[in-house]
Amino acid sequence: MRYYLLFLFIPLILFSARPDFKEGVSLYNQGAYWEALRIFAELADENEALNPQRSASAYMRIRSYNKLGFSQRALMLAREFPTSYPKSDYLDDLEFLLGEIYLDLGDAREAAWYFANSAASTNDKKIRKAAREYSESLVGTVCDDDDLHALAARSIDRTGQFLSLLVAERYLKDGDRGEAIDILFNLRPYIQDNDLRKRAIKLYNRFSPTHTDTLHVAAVLPLSGALSSIGAPILDGIRYAAMTYMDSTQQQVNLHIFDNASELSESIRIARIVRDDPRIIAQIGPLTNENIKGTAAVLEGQRIAVIAPTATENHLTGLSEAIFQFRATRERKAISLAEYAVQTLGLKTFAIIAPSTEYGQQFADNFATRVDELGGLIQYQGWYVGEPTDISRIHFGRIRELGLEELYQKMQVDSLRLDSLLTGLISEGDSVNIYEEQLEPILKKSRPTRADSLKVELSHIDGLFFPIHKGSITYIASQIAYNNMNAHILGDENWLDNKVLKKNASYLPKLTLVAGDRLGFQEISKSYTEEYIRIFKHRPEQYDLMGFDAMGMVLNAAQYAGNSGSMLWEVLINSPNYEGLVHQVQWGGNTKRENDLVFLMDYVDKAFKLTGYYDNSGFFSMDSVETELPSEIE
Repeated sequence: MRYYLLFLFIPLILFSARPDFKEGVSLYNQGAYWEALRIFAELADENEALNPQRSASAYMRIRSYNKLGFSQRALMLAREFPTSYPKSDYLDDLEFLLGEIYLDLGDAREAAWYFANSAASTNDKKIRKAAREYSESLVGTVCDDDDLHALAARSIDRTGQFLSLLVAERYLKDGDRGEAIDILFNLRPYIQDNDLRKRAIKLYNRFSPTHTDTLHVAAVLPLSGALSSIGAPILDGIRYAAMTYMDSTQQQVNLHIFDNASELSESIRIARIVRDDPRIIAQIGPLTNENIKGTAAVLEGQRIAVIAPTATENHLTGLSEAIFQFRATRERKAISLAEYAVQTLGLKTFAIIAPSTEYGQQFADNFATRVDELGGLIQYQGWYVGEPTDISRIHFGRIRELGLEELYQKMQVDSLRLDSLLTGLISEGDSVNIYEEQLEPILKKSRPTRADSLKVELSHIDGLFFPIHKGSITYIASQIAYNNMNAHILGDENWLDNKVLKKNASYLPKLTLVAGDRLGFQEISKSYTEEYIRIFKHRPEQYDLMGFDAMGMVLNAAQYAGNSGSMLWEVLINSPNYEGLVHQVQWGGNTKRENDLVFLMDYVDKAFKLTGYYDNSGFFSMDSVETELPSEIE
């Protein structure tokens, strides 16, 4: 009986010696951190069935270590806590504690991040208030420039949005308006929470202290003359963008419409009117390179943005800080196509046939230069005047002569090799001269001649590059087939004519284009098209969409520029990305005013497929991600 009673009292003695969680909290609040640590450490090591407050004990152990100055040990345990206690009620509190730990370690960047994360995740109003105050103080006064850049780029979730706004406020306070605008424009599409939106709007208002109910934008286009068929739809697109903007905002848009008839003198006269009208904050157009140059010369120094919707001449923006090239330059597109052809498609030998205009020469020369730099070989480069109605006799004839001569030389070398092998009694099957077989249709004579050369398919040219003007596809496609050239056709965006290409698809089994927009493969919504037809009585085509997107970009920037043309110029140059219906803008080049974004697309099954694109960081292949591409434009 004595032994039984002794056995019964042992668990009671042990239980009475067990540390008490409340006692540990009391000791912690009294500043007795060593004694509190002993209790919490012992409780944290217990089995969860025995101690339902195990995660709370582990959390308090971390706090005790930090109070005692063992910050690294506290940090190690804090990092392990979410894995050890994934369902703990103290996970939100842990974020604030991590902020305190990093603050004690002198790491302002990480401390700001965890305090911001705590403010975003906790339901405790007192903790949220304290966490926000810590974040604002650290970002506003303590973090250095490297910390600010890192925090602004760290995440796009709610925590990242909050910190990005704090960083933008800091930059604005320090006088770095460009950095602040850049952050706001990149952040703007992602903000959903009302409190963050209010904070962002308050910050935007600091950029535009003088709000105007009406935005004044000039449109200088050829509404008469030879280019009116381009100017008129661009203006329709501009008008529709203004209507859409006014429907969604409280601001009015006043379009100042001018017809320059593509005349340089008229463009200069209109530019003087725009310069002397203090209400106008931006100008879209004119279209041609020369007219853009004349306009920009008049507006130089005014900081009134001149959006060049169609001008693609190389180095145009270097002539005036007013010019913004909405479409990529010829050089940018030619270099991108050359890099794609050599580095991605693996093409090595090329022929170039181009119009002898400034457009054709710049495109061809930029392409050839980059191919040379990459180790490719330009075997032929030729020019034509006017429409390419007959380029077979001169250009294709010369290209075929080069190919046939190359085959003939290979045949001779192969014959000598076979004669040498025959002395070793090789089998009959091994002695076939593949080049002689290929040239068999024209070997009735001792040498192949131009007159009968079309019977032989030639593949000595890997890539045929045709930068063309609109309307030339039919001539060129049929001549490629007629001259029996087995080559990958490379072209510019003037090949984007779906109706013509469908009729000539059999002539172009391998076709890759470089373009400055997504027109070839982007789907336009049915509602957009139907409303556009209802208002303007015609379908939105290439130039309608160009006007819509160019105006959309201006209005998007104008929201944050008030009625200041200078401020709008600054907003544009510091907002590196814009995405319209079919046009995307990524400012780059030496001036940060050239659109650096170009697209590569293949013509497959009578439709264009996006293959990849080049941006400021290089080439991005669509094969590297699983993506569902939109169908071609209706």
